Amino acid sequence: MLSFREGALRKRHLGNEERDAMNTSVALVKCETYSQEQVDHAIARSLGLLGGIERFVKPGQRVLLKVNLLAGAPPEKAVTTHPAVVRAMIRQVRAAGGVPRIGDCSGYEGPPNLGRYYSVCRQSGIKQLCEEERVELLHLSAESVEVENPSGRAFKRFVLAREVAEADVIISLPKLKTHGLTLFTGGVKINFGCLPGLHKAEMHVRAQGAEPFSQMLVDLLLAVHPSLTVMDAVLGMHGNGPRNGQPKQIGAILASTDAVAVDAVACQMVGINPMMVPTTRVAHEQNVGIGDLAQIELLGEKLESMSVADFRLPSSHGSFLSAAAMPFLRSRIVAKPVVAKDRCEGCWTCVEHCPASALSKDGRLPKVDYDRCIRCYCCQEMCPHDAMELRRPLLARLFSR
Repeated sequence: MLSFREGALRKRHLGNEERDAMNTSVALVKCETYSQEQVDHAIARSLGLLGGIERFVKPGQRVLLKVNLLAGAPPEKAVTTHPAVVRAMIRQVRAAGGVPRIGDCSGYEGPPNLGRYYSVCRQSGIKQLCEEERVELLHLSAESVEVENPSGRAFKRFVLAREVAEADVIISLPKLKTHGLTLFTGGVKINFGCLPGLHKAEMHVRAQGAEPFSQMLVDLLLAVHPSLTVMDAVLGMHGNGPRNGQPKQIGAILASTDAVAVDAVACQMVGINPMMVPTTRVAHEQNVGIGDLAQIELLGEKLESMSVADFRLPSSHGSFLSAAAMPFLRSRIVAKPVVAKDRCEGCWTCVEHCPASALSKDGRLPKVDYDRCIRCYCCQEMCPHDAMELRRPLLARLFSR
């Protein structure tokens, strides 16, 4: 294995073990707009409810603010972590004497590609923010290191971005969004962005289906072990997320040392049973985090007062549960990607990002080889034109009634 700065990962785990011994608490704070003053106040209050930023960051520590930079989109599209949330966290880290740095392994890159990464950072407003705040913008895919993960159930080692392994403190800043494969993406799923380049595609091939993929994400959470998760839920995404859904006003900031608990509270807030989300259920069952709301101490707002109506799930919802129970019916139950001919512009982004090489060029449209398709939905996730629909077969619709 490649080496990394001695003790950094171990110290991060030891520090978190002390916190994990306490009762799991989630701070839920109202934040209705992205005005910087309101976001600064909401972030400060949420961290204050957890004991203050000084509980997580010590003077001189290098703090990685791990953002969601899935693909290039302006902040109002709700695809990426909003710059106002990132700015508020930069200020908090500096107030504690830490050295904030920003980064992600963007899914849009494919193989490490600095030009593509900077394009995503510019479109999302993160690059401009880093320049204004004079904060280092890290290209996490640039260098990698293999790390052991002895606590993992199925994945005992990972290739992580070197900066992830070497950070003194990791603070995850996920966006509240739906997801075609895992139903929901938040504090657990954001760690997938710690895998550089084509290692994401490798994991999709090794962990095919919602259950195996979720197990991989839970094991990855153990390997990354962020000290703190602060969720941007001011403006979330519903429908066919994580890229092509619609923005949805949520009006909240959530924070906790337990990423699983953050996801559980966020899901309940938008009307999703937390245990319907495979990452939450698997993590809870394996004592990696708390997914049962009865075991979570909620600080700040009352959950009932923050409930969101009319939150739409992805079109693939329901199919993966039946498929997990009956693998032999997978092709007849699991939603499959279908090209929307009227929206496809022949950019071939789907072909490029398919980890199973199940997509090819066929004239002006992509062609799907369903025998090779692993139903990871990377094509739907990465398509910039929302031209890949997830259609549930008739049998899947019957099972979900």
